[in-house]
Amino acid sequence: MTILTTGVLVVILMVIAVGTAITGVQLERTGLQHAADSAALAAAQAVDGARLYEGGDGPVIHPASARAAAEEHLRTYPHDTTSTEGIHLEEVTVDPDGTVHVILSARTHPPLAGWFTRGTGLSIPLTVTGEARAR
Repeated sequence: MTILTTGVLVVILMVIAVGTAITGVQLERTGLQHAADSAALAAAQAVDGARLYEGGDGPVIHPASARAAAEEHLRTYPHDTTSTEGIHLEEVTVDPDGTVHVILSARTHPPLAGWFTRGTGLSIPLTVTGEARAR
């Protein structure tokens, strides 16, 4: 009976550990999603005044200024995490209607297994997309 109880207890603890790790990674992904959304909003506000007021052709947001605004915003964004590292801007695109798409990537270490992933160099890649539109 003791062996059976110990076996069941080990299985229950493993299920709890896996659930905790999955939840932790999802929370890190959600935090990265917030960063991508706010970077897209900052990029969407980088409107080119000359195109806006002079009525030039093309979108009022230039892709280079949108990328610069998104990078600047990410430098000052308060990432309150110790598990996620290597947050970087993959891509910034601007649609003709003024919608800005920002793709962020990072790597994270799950709770309760971070010691293993850090020690072996393995980590979980995260990629999120944020978008915003200037109106």
